[in-house]
Amino acid sequence: MFTRRFCSLLVVLVLPFIVHAQEAVIPLEGLDPVMLVQGKEVQGDVKYKVTRGRFQYLFANAENKATFEKEPSRYEIQLDGSCARMGAPTTGNPDLYFVHNGRIYIFGSEECQTLFKAAPEKYLEVPAAPKSPPTAEMLKRGQELIAKAVEALGGGSKVDQLASFQKTDLKGNQVKNILTLAFPDSLRQETVRQNFTLVSVITPSDSFVVVNNGARPMPEAGRAAINKELYHEVIVLLRARMRSDFKAWATGNSDVDVELPEFATTLGIDPATGRVISQTYKGRGPGGALGQIVINYSDYRSVDGLSLPFKTTATFDGQPFPPLTATIEVIKINGEIDPSNFKKP
Repeated sequence: MFTRRFCSLLVVLVLPFIVHAQEAVIPLEGLDPVMLVQGKEVQGDVKYKVTRGRFQYLFANAENKATFEKEPSRYEIQLDGSCARMGAPTTGNPDLYFVHNGRIYIFGSEECQTLFKAAPEKYLEVPAAPKSPPTAEMLKRGQELIAKAVEALGGGSKVDQLASFQKTDLKGNQVKNILTLAFPDSLRQETVRQNFTLVSVITPSDSFVVVNNGARPMPEAGRAAINKELYHEVIVLLRARMRSDFKAWATGNSDVDVELPEFATTLGIDPATGRVISQTYKGRGPGGALGQIVINYSDYRSVDGLSLPFKTTATFDGQPFPPLTATIEVIKINGEIDPSNFKKP
């Protein structure tokens, strides 16, 4: 299933997608990360190395290597190698680094590095304060509202038996987005800009991007970010309601907090119609800064027995946010999909 944090990012990549090869590379200009965390630039030795993900770290001596292996999450590059300013799926240059609060971060550009240095708190996610557990009544009301939203969408059987979903929309920043979902686990996303098209493909066995007719592997952080973003697609999120790790509880008369692993949002559900009218969550806005994103759904239309929104209007910290504001041009339900859509060119 579209697990691993799918959202509705219709894979709407608002951010540049920089892709690197999957083979391990030596980062940090070959410097010892243990010493770097301590504020010292000491060259590592190829005799002492450890591979973690796509990076092969070098150490000045066996002691530092052992220190790293004992607590790798402390000394390795943070955020799975994503740009610390822009976040996943934008990957960072492994030699463009900065140490903040004893952690190593990398960046997609010198501009990203400079802006991050000036205000790291704008770009780093801070763990949310623990919430009081929802009461039994809140859980019951949350489930009732989710059930009502599913019914308003077209009913549980219609939603759960969906075989494919295709959508083309035009964003407020004049980016065309073409999303193809073949349930339960294959996706193709085309982001069409002037003179540039990015294609992202995820299947159970592979994930890659196509730029300028050339296919490159998609980093795991990119795959996870796309999966997470897809949950902002209402139909994808509501299809996940039967999962054991899906949690929902009412926080007001018509608001429902929803959580999945690595994903959290608040749905605004019209108590009269059951329609999802909004979604509020923490995300990245202009320049990669973190803030509150609100997506309002409207212009619901019937498509093959499903009632779906054809317009979204988004704000970031209360200001208009064109990259997530969209007008839907066409939606196809259970249409035939060419298997070659998910094959590398």
